Amino acid sequence: MKKKAFFLPILSSFLVMVLLYTIGNIFKISYLSWTFYKENPSEGVVFEAGGSLIPVLIGLIIGFVLEGILKNKQKDDIDLSR
Repeated sequence: MKKKAFFLPILSSFLVMVLLYTIGNIFKISYLSWTFYKENPSEGVVFEAGGSLIPVLIGLIIGFVLEGILKNKQKDDIDLSR
């Protein structure tokens, strides 16, 4: 597989994840957002982080679909060149 065909699904997955987390945080959509909570009580520091896995799953699905499309296109290009 070419470098372009290898990095394009990874890049698209990452960009979809970032886009969905950004949309979730801007519009306060809980199932698309990432949350942080920090508190400084007298005993120490309490830090909690949590977030939705839905953007990660959607990003991975997009990456796998795009990889399949690129593989089929590359296979078709090879068949046409014969």
